[in-house]
Amino acid sequence: MLGPALLLLAQTATPPAAATDDIIVIGSRAEEALAACLERNCPPAEEVEASLQASVEQFVAGRYGAARQTLQAAIKRNRAHAAELPGPVSSLYATLATVAEHQGDTRLWTASARNNLLTLRKHVGSANRATLMEQLAFGDAMLGIGQSRAADSTFSAVQRLAIEQDHAALASAATYRRAMIAFAERDYKAAQRFADQAVRLAGPDARLMANLRDTMNARIAIRKGDTDAVDALAARLRQSPDQQPRLLYAKPISDINRFTDGALLNPYHDSDIRYADVGYWIRPDGTTAGVEVLRDKGLGQWRPGIVKNVGERRYVPLDVAASHPGIYRIDRFTVRATIGEATGTRIARRVGRLSVHIIDLTETDALGDVHKRRVAEATERGAT
Repeated sequence: MLGPALLLLAQTATPPAAATDDIIVIGSRAEEALAACLERNCPPAEEVEASLQASVEQFVAGRYGAARQTLQAAIKRNRAHAAELPGPVSSLYATLATVAEHQGDTRLWTASARNNLLTLRKHVGSANRATLMEQLAFGDAMLGIGQSRAADSTFSAVQRLAIEQDHAALASAATYRRAMIAFAERDYKAAQRFADQAVRLAGPDARLMANLRDTMNARIAIRKGDTDAVDALAARLRQSPDQQPRLLYAKPISDINRFTDGALLNPYHDSDIRYADVGYWIRPDGTTAGVEVLRDKGLGQWRPGIVKNVGERRYVPLDVAASHPGIYRIDRFTVRATIGEATGTRIARRVGRLSVHIIDLTETDALGDVHKRRVAEATERGAT
C-alpha cells in the first residue's frame, strides 16, 4: 500500500523542465467512502480496504494524526476478524507502522510492525511466505530504530526458514540484508561473504542478486577510496523502465541538527511535522534530473539539502534508448524528532535529534495526476 530497501554517457535528451505553477489538490473521496461504508455496516473485508484507502489519502495530505486514528479505529473494529482476514488485518498494522515511523512514535512503529508479524504467524503459520515477507519488514523496522543486532537475528531466522521451505528469493533477500548490516558496521569481509551467499541462494533471481552483490562490492570500493567504482558498475547494469528503480548510490543526507537556529538547538521539538514531496526524473543513464519540490510544509532550511541529495543519486541505468525521457518518481521526505517523554515530565512530546524519513508516493492516487502529467509533457515534447 505504502507502501519499504540503487553514467555512462552524457544524456542526449534532457527531461522537460518542471512546471513551477502546479497546485496539488488532495480530496477526501476515500474518507467519504469509508464513512459511507461504516454507516451501512459494510462487511469487514470491504471496511478494512476502505480504511486502508482513507489512511493513505490522509497520509499523503500530511494529516498523519488522522491517518493514525483511522488505522487504529479500523484495527479495533476488525482484529477479531484476523482469522478469516489475516492479510487485510496485517495490512492495517503494517500501514500503521509506516505512519508511526513518519510521525516519530517509535513505540507504536515497532509495536505495529510486531503485531503485523504476529497476526500472520498465528493465522497462516511461521513458515508461510507472506509471514516471512513481513518478518523481513519487521527486521527493516528494527534497523530503522538502530537495533542492528535484533535486525540481523530476524534476518537470520528468515534465512533459515526460507531455506527449509525452499523459498529461494526470500532466503536470498534475508541474506543480502545481513550483508547490508555488515557493510554498515564496516565488516567488509562479512558483507562480501553474505552477498556471495545471497547469490548462491537466489535461484531464478541469481542475475538480479549478482547485480546487487556487484553493487555491494562497488560500495565497499567507494568506502576504500575508489571513486570510479560507481561508473564501472553502472556500465555493466541495465534495468527495464517497467521495473521498480534500483538505487545504485546516494550520499547520506547531511546532519540536519547542525543549524544554529536557537529553536533547533533546543532539545525539545514541539513544532508540527515538516515534510516535502519531491518529484524527479531518473534518466536512462541512471542519473536524476528535473528535481522539484511539489509540495512543502515547513521544510525551511532543509529544502536545498534534500533537493541536492536527490539530484546526486545514481540509479541502475535503464534498458531504453538514450532519447527516452526516463522514469518520473515522487518521494515524501518527513523531518521530525522522536516522540518521547522529556526529563521531569511524563507528557509525550517531540524530543531529541531530528531525522529524515522517506517513502515513495509515486503510485498513490493523490499524486498520480502529477506523475502522469510529467510523463505526458515528455512525450509531447518529443523526448521519446
